[in-house]
Amino acid sequence: MGINSTEVAYGFGQMGSVFTNLAAPVYPPKDHVIIAIQCLAEATFSVLETETLDTMGPQFLTHQDDELATAGGPDANYLGVVQAAISGTGGIDGSVDITDVVDNLRIKVGQYVLIGADGDDIDTGLDDMAGINVDPIYQGPNQQGIIVKKAPAAGTYGRNLQLSNADGSTLDASSLGTSNTLYFLDEYHGAGGTTIEGVTFPKGITIYGRWTKVTPGADADGGIICYFGK
Repeated sequence: MGINSTEVAYGFGQMGSVFTNLAAPVYPPKDHVIIAIQCLAEATFSVLETETLDTMGPQFLTHQDDELATAGGPDANYLGVVQAAISGTGGIDGSVDITDVVDNLRIKVGQYVLIGADGDDIDTGLDDMAGINVDPIYQGPNQQGIIVKKAPAAGTYGRNLQLSNADGSTLDASSLGTSNTLYFLDEYHGAGGTTIEGVTFPKGITIYGRWTKVTPGADADGGIICYFGK
């Protein structure tokens, strides 16, 4: 008799698995995804295609490095759900100028905000912007951060975004300007990650996620095992 437990089924591969040591793609069965990859030797990957690429679902390790939604991003938990460059000086009431683009519709009231620099990208990481940025703590007695108080409306320009402190107090945004970029975090999107391009995973490690396609490097003496799940 089979064990009717999702946790056990995932952990012991009872929903199916596949071995490969070829530089060729692996796909899960219908209605499944690859939920874990075990490396039998040192392994590299040219493709880790995530199930929720540029959607509202969780983000996972991936080879994708397109930052903009129009190019297939956001990916790798790098830029949050969306990023927005500041186009003018901020106000003492937390108001901020950002250029009006379609992607601004992803900005929602209550999202946490990180403040970086215009030169930040997925290959170099986020600038911590010490003295301006406030690291988010979402729960507990030390809750802190910067959040969206008023989201931008479609088709508007100028001061169409307003930020505040997580405790609801006014944020003085007058130190912000055109050298800054804002990164918006929600329940599914973190920030600061990069891609797996060129990364070698050590023998014996298991990585977890939700992938629809996996392509490892060829290794006649090693290989990977991919485990399927719902």
